[in-house]
Amino acid sequence: MGGAWVKRWSPQGKGHSRSLVGALKVYPAQSLESLTWTLPPSKSHAIRLMALGAQAEQTVTLTGMTNAGDDAISMRRCLSQMGVQFEDLDAGGAILPSTPNADFLPHELATAWRIHGVGPHGFKHPVSVLHAGNSGTALRILMALSTRFNRPVMLDGDASLRARPHDSMTTTMAELGVSCSFGHLEEGLPLLAEGPWTQTESMTIDVSTSSQPVTSWMLASPASPAPIDVVYQGTPVSKRHADLTLRLCKEFGAPFGDALPERLEPWIPQPQHENIAVPKDMSLASFGFLAAKVLNIPIRFDEMPSHEEGLGHEILLEQAGALGFTVDGNTLQSNKEGQNVTLDLCDSNDLITPVAAMMALGEGGQITGAAHAAYKESNRITKTLEILQQFGLTCSVKEDGLDVPGNQTLSTPQSLVLTHDDHRLQMTALVLALGCNDAVTIQGDTLHCVADPQAVARFVDAGVPIESFLYQPE
Repeated sequence: MGGAWVKRWSPQGKGHSRSLVGALKVYPAQSLESLTWTLPPSKSHAIRLMALGAQAEQTVTLTGMTNAGDDAISMRRCLSQMGVQFEDLDAGGAILPSTPNADFLPHELATAWRIHGVGPHGFKHPVSVLHAGNSGTALRILMALSTRFNRPVMLDGDASLRARPHDSMTTTMAELGVSCSFGHLEEGLPLLAEGPWTQTESMTIDVSTSSQPVTSWMLASPASPAPIDVVYQGTPVSKRHADLTLRLCKEFGAPFGDALPERLEPWIPQPQHENIAVPKDMSLASFGFLAAKVLNIPIRFDEMPSHEEGLGHEILLEQAGALGFTVDGNTLQSNKEGQNVTLDLCDSNDLITPVAAMMALGEGGQITGAAHAAYKESNRITKTLEILQQFGLTCSVKEDGLDVPGNQTLSTPQSLVLTHDDHRLQMTALVLALGCNDAVTIQGDTLHCVADPQAVARFVDAGVPIESFLYQPE
């Protein structure tokens, strides 16, 4: 049987009793004077670095992996299924004893992951399903990596990942002669892919809804059978993430220039250094910003990534004053000096829900450039409106974002707060619940573990009562 990461079906259904669902009961935060906030490692960096390290011909050690989220662990698990060996290291650099388990979980004391690369052609055909959990990034990269096998590979994900569109990848896979069999209508997973990637003169990559397809093919290019021209279709979104892939590939020796490659050809990844530090995840700092606004207390981040590693999410620091925050070093404090502000989230659409909540509680504003947020774990444009409404807040939906009135006041939801299997909706609801007058029940007791395993624990450790329990939907 699969482990806790397997969540194949939504608990909702028609014509039968609904299953019990995990939920959180969050009580108002009282007497908190300040809070220290530790950010987890960036899953965007970690997942890409694992794909590159696995295709190198030597070892690569990723440091800074304490409290890695489930998305990074899903990528590690799937690479392990393809014959890549991982070793866990403690804070002193010593190898931790392996603890065999069906889910290839890292050691609980691990601060670094050592990857024993197998080279571009060293992957073993997986004998079981490659389950990417909640990670769209891991899934799309694995889809591209699986094209090198001449036998079928089954790929799958959780309920929210099953409901997301994957046609930008499957269309390109078909161009390369890879046979794809998958579901239709509401679910595009599981996917059965049978390669190998055959020689062809060119491939077309749609970059209009996500940067993940171009990331996937750059990372899979070491095993390409021959040089191939690349044609990009559409206006690029999340360009900072594609630029990250380009930069990391070049650091591993890829024959790419300074722009997205118009030609892919075989190459052997060779890291410049054996130890690579994975930066913190700037996108998750948004929930610290929201906590400072809701609780009106200083939030101290123990470490912030550089602007270069912020992947567009450094807009939080650049616009902190306009959003009504004072930043002193790594300490953040809400103030009353914000203004109605317009933020373009074209390269940082993961921020849409917490930023909309900040705007509602502050001076308001407009979010633009986020049309591609509709293709995330949920349609984050419409679902952000829904989350805000459940807490007595409001906004209006625009074609590419939201218009958020300011100076609104939180109210306590009177029913279960729905989060639609989306961890960023759940974490936004968690922080908003801390500012309510009564307890709030939130759908999804472990959703935050996808990106930030400490999201609940940091408040519990500070004395906030939060309970996890099974909820019976009406």
